[in-house]
Amino acid sequence: MNVQHSSTHPMDEVIELVSDGLDADVIHYNGPIDRPVDSMLIDSCIARRKRKNVLLLLVTPGGDADTAYRVARCLQNKYEKFILYVSGYCKSAGTLIATGAHELIMSDHGELGPLDVQMYKKDELVGMQSGLTVMDALDAIRENAFSHFENFLLETIKRSQGTITLKTAAEIATNLTNGLFAPISNQVDPLHIGEAGRAMSIAAQYGSRLLRDGRNIELDGLTFIISAYPSHGFVIDRGEADTLFKRVREPTENEILLAEMLGPRARWPENLSRDDEMPFRFLSKEPDEPNGGDDDGAKLGGSAGAGPGNSPKASRGKPKRRKGSAKSVTVPDEPVEASDSTRDT
Repeated sequence: MNVQHSSTHPMDEVIELVSDGLDADVIHYNGPIDRPVDSMLIDSCIARRKRKNVLLLLVTPGGDADTAYRVARCLQNKYEKFILYVSGYCKSAGTLIATGAHELIMSDHGELGPLDVQMYKKDELVGMQSGLTVMDALDAIRENAFSHFENFLLETIKRSQGTITLKTAAEIATNLTNGLFAPISNQVDPLHIGEAGRAMSIAAQYGSRLLRDGRNIELDGLTFIISAYPSHGFVIDRGEADTLFKRVREPTENEILLAEMLGPRARWPENLSRDDEMPFRFLSKEPDEPNGGDDDGAKLGGSAGAGPGNSPKASRGKPKRRKGSAKSVTVPDEPVEASDSTRDT
């Protein structure tokens, strides 16, 4: 593929070509997803003259699930079509936003991540762990306890050669199993288990609401993203995303060029230097501005669906279902009241 050198495409021109090709406002977001960025974005969307659709180029390490939900819901409500451009690192709460997009654009560098909500480790001021870690530990104790009980029971019956009744053998097996696993199970904090369960339900609750509008992922795909991956940092690249989402495509030449012009800010998250600095900005001009918008787009040959490099290299249409099984995570068919607890994802 021949991508024209960036020196021949000033930044503003490339932005307009992308904006006009999609009939979309173009937003670049780089940084954590935390309060009060959701309110800032909502205010910005209300105040400006908008195009029909929106393209969000998102680079983030993740953040607050509540904020991510409000960002995705804002873009769903304010625009007819919400397109998410994953040009680099977009993890955790960024993946939650992806469940609300109507279409995903993923570059060769793009990566999403699992939605296992992160929570603080018990009795520690620093350090996070996945909510799945607690649930996996409980599953391991249960499975091993049953396996040992079964083995003790059968071995007792076998070695007694019928001199011990089933009831007595079961009592012996129970006592042996309790003696082996009681020191372990006594360390389990029921409140911590309950907290982990509620934390894991946050992604399921928010994701199930967002996908109803985005319609780009099914409930089983959402469940897989929440519970099937072995680590929070697991890479979900374009090929993997194509098995989970219905509409995933490569970027066009102009979309690639836009990411190249943004440089490292299109690849890796940055820490904000000031507390009042916004992690997002609208790259495209308002459509009715005297020196921008539709008039400039027409001069550049950027009418909707036209212009060089605006045809997608590949698009996916039919829904694909992920093979394999995921851990049991309840994803509601109908909305229920969401948890007031705020967790990082």
